[in-house]
Amino acid sequence: MINIVIIDDEEHCTNVLGNLIKKVHADYNIIGIFTNPISGLEFIKHTPPDLLFLDIEMPNLNGFKLLDKIQPINFDVIFTTAYDQYAIKAFQYSAINYLLKPITVKNMVKALSNWEKRRNKTSSEQWKILQKQLENSSKNYSQIALPTGSGYQITVIQNIVRCQSDSNYTFIFCKDQTKILISRTLKEIEELLRNHGFVRVHQSHLINPHHVKGILKQDGGSLIMYDEVEIPVSRQKAQHINEILETMIRFK
Repeated sequence: MINIVIIDDEEHCTNVLGNLIKKVHADYNIIGIFTNPISGLEFIKHTPPDLLFLDIEMPNLNGFKLLDKIQPINFDVIFTTAYDQYAIKAFQYSAINYLLKPITVKNMVKALSNWEKRRNKTSSEQWKILQKQLENSSKNYSQIALPTGSGYQITVIQNIVRCQSDSNYTFIFCKDQTKILISRTLKEIEELLRNHGFVRVHQSHLINPHHVKGILKQDGGSLIMYDEVEIPVSRQKAQHINEILETMIRFK
C-alpha cells in the first residue's frame, strides 16, 4: 500500500489532487491532506509517507523551506507548481518529479508513472540544483498561472500593468484591459512578482514600472499608469520609487 500526503495552501487544489489520485490509483492511500504547510510539516515528521505532493509557493513556509526542516528526507516528492514553461526545464534538469497547474488526469498519470519507474529518494543535491535553476528561470519574462474562482488564468507577466489589493483578494489589471480577481493577497503577489521588477508603491498597490506613463509630484506624488489610472505613492516609498524610475525615465 502506497501512503500519500498532500500539502497545498489552496483547498481546491488539494481537492483536485485527491480526486485525481483516487481516479488514477484507487489502491493508493491518502493519509493526510493539509492546506496549512506547518500542520503538514508536523504530520509528516511523525508519519512520513511514501510520496508527498507538495506545492512550492505557499505563504509562511514554501515547499523548499518545508523540506529543509526534514532531514534526512526518507520519502519521495512530487512538486505541484504554477511555474511556467521556462521552469519545466529546471525540474527536468534536476530529475525531480513535478505537476504543472492546472493539473489534469493525463498529467497525473504521467507524473505517477515517472515516479513508479524511479522510486528513488530525492537527494539534497537535486533540491539545490532545482532551486538554482528556478532562480535563473524566474529572471525571464514569462507566464504565471493566476488562481481565479473558476480555475487558473494564464497571463504573460510583463503584460500585467498593476495589482490592487481588495481585502484577502487582489485585482490584476493587464495591458489588454483585462481585469482579473484572484484569491491571493497583495503581499503574496508581491513575493511572486518581485523578481520580475514589480514594485510595491502603496499599501494597496503593486505596479510594473515598465508601464508607468507619467509622474505627478503634487499631493505627495502619484503615478499615471498605462491604463490611465492614477496610483498614489506612499511617502515612505517615494524615494525608493524615484530611484527605480530614474533608471527608466529621463526627468526634466
